[in-house]
Amino acid sequence: MAESGAKSGLQRILEAIKGKFKEATGAIADNDSLRREGRAQQDKADAEREAATRETQAARARAEARVQEARQEAHEDR
Repeated sequence: MAESGAKSGLQRILEAIKGKFKEATGAIADNDSLRREGRAQQDKADAEREAATRETQAARARAEARVQEARQEAHEDR
């Protein structure tokens, strides 16, 4: 079952926050591994956010194409 947009958006935000926390903790503790892990977690959240944005844009474009096709068919039927 697909997650709602709001729920998945919240999960991406929480992933980014956890990543920032890990990165900061790694910096304070002088732990490069934890710092890199936190940065990677943030990068993943950013990539997922970008993918969701592109999916939304694609869905809008498909909907607009269907509207235009229906208009064209209605015009041709006249």
